[in-house]
Amino acid sequence: MVALRSFRHSGPSFSDLVPYAGLVSNGIILLKDGSLMAGWYFAGPDSESSTNAERNEVSRQINMILSRLGSGWMIQVEAVRVPTTDYPADADCHFPDPVTRAIDAERRAHFRRERGHFESRHALILTYRPPERRHTRLTRYIYSDAESRSASYADLALQSFETSIREVEQYLGNVISIRRMVTQEVEGRGGFRTARYDELFQFVRFCITAENHPIRLPDIPMYLDWLVTAELQHGLAPKIENRFLGVVAIDGLPAESWPGILNSLDLMPLTYRWSSRFVFLDEQEARAKLERTRKKWQQKVRPFFDQLFQTQSRSVDQDAMLMVAETEDAIAEASSQLVAYGYYTPVIVLFDEKSARLHEKCEAVRRLIQAEGFGARIETLNATDAFLGSLPGNWYANIREPLVNTRNLADLIPLNSVWSGSPTAPCPFYSPSSPPLMQVASGSTPFRLNLHVDDVGHTLVFGPTGSGKSTLLALIAAQFRRYADAQIFAFDKGRSMLPLTLAAGGAHYEIGGETDREGRALAFCPLSDLSTNTDRAWATEWVETLVALQGVTIKPDDRNAISRQIGLMAEARGRSLSDFVSGVQMREIKEALHHYTVDGPMGQLLDAEADGLALGALQTFELEELMNMGERNLVPVLTYLFRRIEKRLTGAPSLIILDEAWLMLGHPAFRDKIREWLKVLRKANCAVVLATQSISDAERSGIIDVLKESCPTKICLPNGAAREAGTREFYERIGFNERQIEIVATALPKREYYVASPEGRRLFDMALGPIALSFVGASGKDDLKQIRALYSQHGPGWPLRWLEQRGIGHAVTYFPIV
Repeated sequence: MVALRSFRHSGPSFSDLVPYAGLVSNGIILLKDGSLMAGWYFAGPDSESSTNAERNEVSRQINMILSRLGSGWMIQVEAVRVPTTDYPADADCHFPDPVTRAIDAERRAHFRRERGHFESRHALILTYRPPERRHTRLTRYIYSDAESRSASYADLALQSFETSIREVEQYLGNVISIRRMVTQEVEGRGGFRTARYDELFQFVRFCITAENHPIRLPDIPMYLDWLVTAELQHGLAPKIENRFLGVVAIDGLPAESWPGILNSLDLMPLTYRWSSRFVFLDEQEARAKLERTRKKWQQKVRPFFDQLFQTQSRSVDQDAMLMVAETEDAIAEASSQLVAYGYYTPVIVLFDEKSARLHEKCEAVRRLIQAEGFGARIETLNATDAFLGSLPGNWYANIREPLVNTRNLADLIPLNSVWSGSPTAPCPFYSPSSPPLMQVASGSTPFRLNLHVDDVGHTLVFGPTGSGKSTLLALIAAQFRRYADAQIFAFDKGRSMLPLTLAAGGAHYEIGGETDREGRALAFCPLSDLSTNTDRAWATEWVETLVALQGVTIKPDDRNAISRQIGLMAEARGRSLSDFVSGVQMREIKEALHHYTVDGPMGQLLDAEADGLALGALQTFELEELMNMGERNLVPVLTYLFRRIEKRLTGAPSLIILDEAWLMLGHPAFRDKIREWLKVLRKANCAVVLATQSISDAERSGIIDVLKESCPTKICLPNGAAREAGTREFYERIGFNERQIEIVATALPKREYYVASPEGRRLFDMALGPIALSFVGASGKDDLKQIRALYSQHGPGWPLRWLEQRGIGHAVTYFPIV
């Protein structure tokens, strides 16, 4: 036997100071004093994009929810500011070409080079201490069934707690985005048993040790003292393990509060945990304590000798009279039950390995709090007690006596946050844990842009000419290539997508031109595929559209003749439009289609023997020349291209970009097609990006309601005229409030972009580097002329020569293939 007595330490330890006993249910921890605790992660609205009325409404609703709680309840709202250093790894991306991979590598290097990126995460902890067990059983059994009578007091307390927190969660879910901390099970590999991990348990350990990682639960999750694996050194400068602990306490409140009064803390480039604890009191308890406060101030109204000798002098303490009046108002509010009162204890907890650096951080936090009108101090003798009082579920340590009501509490707690976006692509059709579309270092809080809200990725892009719309669309296309098997179809005007398309190995067609960028003549054979009934039905409708565009009214006999000829062509070898004209028997149809055959002006484009269009992973169609040909030539070509694209949508991540979408919104046929796309393409894992500079055309399109409902993500470019009459009404129709319109009107053109979606709202800077600008921002006439010349001379190797011309030849280090 080995004597282990000398190795055992039976004295007090850090674990004796924490209140956690065991995990008694899914996401519910039992504390040592019999209390029950549950937690949630939540995200509040972006305060910068909210009006004062919206902030007040959120505060009012939070007050209504919290005022329902009373004695025995405690709420703790935690705002954790953590560093962000993660950028999607190159191994998690599937860029198929060196240029788009180099653009992302440049953005990754820029993100890691600019330090000081932090984001906030918010948690809410509710703790309930059941009343002591009563010995009488009469009232308990009068209305109980047999099962309830046989239940123990602990079961009844747990059941009551679960019912209460479910009700609170439902109320809060109507105001903020909230998610319960639950126990998760992970199936073991290789025949091992299932492992369990609890999110609330993990968060509690993070609050104690500042270490955030899952911890496997034992089979019987009791005696949770073992979660404290750190060493606590008490003193004026406490230490946990090898890190110094600093606590900044808010010890003075301003005369009045407003929603988000301490939101500036959410912008600090520091790592901290802001804990706001509120211990509720019942109406009777609150009134009794407020009454004692009133009497104390009442005694100070008149001087002591006036009260002793029952005399009346002129000296009256006016401040004491005001405090008496305020206390009487507080007693009236407590009696009305419109608010609840309790003890409010806010502290900010910081860690650092160096004492001097920690003191600098604490001083910065203290100065910021004092600048907002609060009193603040850096804890010394009380540091350990203040830290213990900030831990979830701790009722007893560091209680601040002054009473605060829930109306002020709703203004003080950190409900608002800066939206940082989802760290993974939210589309369920993508591979699990796919990276976000784009990540930018915008201020101290980074931003991750995702077009998708659940499985809907349709997006509206609005902005005047010259505000950076084409650059944004090209960057979205370049970053979308990170997804495996991604395919992009862009309809461009002005050749702004030409540099990226050629550099990334895509096909760029100038519809209506003599040749494409590779010197190939582009000609379509729209009737080439008639293998299925669906193909033949589409071909029939397409021919009818051509006839109608020539002013011929389609009669039943015409429709039957067209359908009959399409059926005959499905069995024949010739599929050109001339073959159709030679076979159809109706003279009016022959004459109407003459315009589109080789004998007409559009024959070189629509009357080919074989189709010259081969769609790839990146395809751009330049429409400027086609637009100049008029509607009767534009509609047949775009209708055919839309059909070809639809047949390519087989479930792979797809993106359709419609630049200058007002062209489509202005025509009934395209308007109906866009309406159809917005409703059905999400099932094919395809997102449609509609970009336009013409707000009036969007208004007159007749489908503005469809655009608003079917495009959950809206990106608005800076527009100085957003506050003017006419333009302002449009922004209001798509759901923007006064503050959002102000942000759009004052943003910096070609630099800042404002995105709004049901997940959040944010003004961000794309932070483009020289490589990205060389391919997504080079749309001037001189740049395009040089690019064409380099492409003709050097072929696929032109991007490196282009970078050398722009003075950034050193960027070749970003290219995996040189």
